[in-house]
Amino acid sequence: MRKDIWIPAVFLAAAAAVIAGTALLSARGDAAIEKRFGPMQPVRIAIAADLHYLSPALTDGGQYFTQLITNADGKLMQFSDEIAEALTAGMCAEKPDVLILPGDLTFNGARESHAALIEKLRRISDAGVRVLVMPGNHDLENPMAAQFQGDGFDRVQSVTPEEFASLYADFGYQDAISRDDASLSYVSEISPGLRLLFVDTNTPDAPGAVKRATLRWAEDALTAAGEAGSRVICVTHQTILQHNSVFTDGFVIEGREALAALLQRYGVACSLCGHMHIQHIKTLGDLTEIAGSALSVWPCQFGLLDVSAEGGSYQTKPLTVASVPDFHEQADAFFTENTLRQGRAATHDEAMLRYLCEMNHCYYAGTMDNARSDSAMLGAWEAADPFTAAYLRSLAEDAGENFTKAVFTF
Repeated sequence: MRKDIWIPAVFLAAAAAVIAGTALLSARGDAAIEKRFGPMQPVRIAIAADLHYLSPALTDGGQYFTQLITNADGKLMQFSDEIAEALTAGMCAEKPDVLILPGDLTFNGARESHAALIEKLRRISDAGVRVLVMPGNHDLENPMAAQFQGDGFDRVQSVTPEEFASLYADFGYQDAISRDDASLSYVSEISPGLRLLFVDTNTPDAPGAVKRATLRWAEDALTAAGEAGSRVICVTHQTILQHNSVFTDGFVIEGREALAALLQRYGVACSLCGHMHIQHIKTLGDLTEIAGSALSVWPCQFGLLDVSAEGGSYQTKPLTVASVPDFHEQADAFFTENTLRQGRAATHDEAMLRYLCEMNHCYYAGTMDNARSDSAMLGAWEAADPFTAAYLRSLAEDAGENFTKAVFTF
């Protein structure tokens, strides 16, 4: 049994490794494509990002596992199955037309976790909700896939990209109207007049990057959508746009400039993603990117996107976890203690720590309209820990903004 597994604790989600690359420009020019949309019926889409599911069969909740999650990045792995069950029950009751899981479906890519999650997704599908998934940086060929017992762990099997597509065949891949040969990217038509373009940037041979071949495939898919009069919403795991000056390598897609230019050229008005574990919204021209907070991290919320022929309206909604008494209070306390633990590495000043907790809560929830930029606190943090000060300054730039709602037009 191994005891040397290592997962860093940071204020944000674990970053993926990225490869070096350059911005790729469309070979067909940069002139905007004229939009000619056909009719469509309204559609409601639920987005549950970064579930990080861990099968109960892979942990006994022992000493090692408890220490691991306590010293990690705030994911509520002690309630992983309860959160997944709550999502299942909620979707079966809410009955959106589509549920999207934009990557990091599992905690560490374990095959057993994928298999157990698929059974829950099948229940949602059987209730009449179309379920569409894509992999994140945790899900494929993960060397950290493990089973946790007592004071250690054992390595377990992960899945290859080919196995992922086979396992999740009923959740996007089998019914795709187009598949990319170079990645697990695909196109799903969820309603006449509306398509979802899933762009996979987590292939084992190019982690965190969009491949040239995938960009060519995406342009062909966008061309086909335009010819069919279909609107397109893009889905990625990592972000296309840079949402924060501190969140760079590992958080934004390598080659994002070319992908953003491609989406803008073809009139894509909205992109959905996760990965940062932060609820945030960023715009570039007519492109609105909605980064959903992690379902596995306080405040444990998902997104609802209502799409019509004219555009879309987005809002967050908290997950109800009825099986755990006072779940949201426990989740809040765990999140707060995680923030305090990291802050105490630099200071024990109670006012500074309270400010850090206040800002972190607002940022993760997307309620920066409740945040305050405090120059005295920022100065105190600068003296105590420049990294945390830079993080807080980046948050202060968004003070006054609410990222739990968004609207866009096609």
